Amino acid sequence: MSSFNRDLFLGVFIGVIAYITLYIGKGIQKLAIEGLKIDKKVKSKHSGVWIVGTILTSSFVFVQWIPLSVFHTQMNLIAPLEGIGLVTLLLFSAFVLKERITLLEFIGVYLIILGTILINTNIATPAELQRESLNLVNFGISLAVIVGLSVVLFLLVFKKSDTLSGVVLGLSAGSFMALQTLSKRITDIEGMVAIFTFVMFTFAIITLGLTQWAFVKAKANIVVPSFTSTSIIVTTILSIFVVEESIANIQINGIVCIILGIIFMNLIHKKDEK
Repeated sequence: MSSFNRDLFLGVFIGVIAYITLYIGKGIQKLAIEGLKIDKKVKSKHSGVWIVGTILTSSFVFVQWIPLSVFHTQMNLIAPLEGIGLVTLLLFSAFVLKERITLLEFIGVYLIILGTILINTNIATPAELQRESLNLVNFGISLAVIVGLSVVLFLLVFKKSDTLSGVVLGLSAGSFMALQTLSKRITDIEGMVAIFTFVMFTFAIITLGLTQWAFVKAKANIVVPSFTSTSIIVTTILSIFVVEESIANIQINGIVCIILGIIFMNLIHKKDEK
């Protein structure tokens, strides 16, 4: 087919693989923790399973980098694919952990798949990011706003409610995840690789720390939608505000569907989620 774009296909395909790897890793970590609850005597076995899951989740940082910098795929196309990762985790939980899938989760899966289709109906041809497209002033403003809001909101709620603290930490972690994705995209620019690789790893460490802290404060079914929805929304905003990527109305509708799907998938309280 003459209209087939190899870079676009590979960028989206590897983006999907990145998020599947991330969430399968999370599922394997959960499997190890559940196994340890049942049989605390065989710690080495469950520790080995947990390490495998951790390696998979850590590899996401590098796999997601490939479509953003090697195949020049737009950020606002890659970030919403995280919804596919959540669907993968749901299937893993159903078939491996034997958890029941609820009607609301089925609705969530439908909305995520619909949103992903909508996003992919109108996408720009991949192109190497140009230096003139990068607005470092807007990058600095975005970073200051994210850090400032995160600190202020946390100071307002941390003594009042663990649940609200978990939500705020989830929102902050999702925002730093977006900054992490943005930094990977900027490494596509010649001369920016070294500094933004360092910046990206800094954001990755902050994201991990905030996420774990959020899980200490609140249930997973509260933290996950806060984190994932914010990551997708903030990534989309940063892609327009900092590196001048374009987005069509139908893609915005797709992102809304994915976020609604994420919320539906996490509405049910599961007693083991903490």
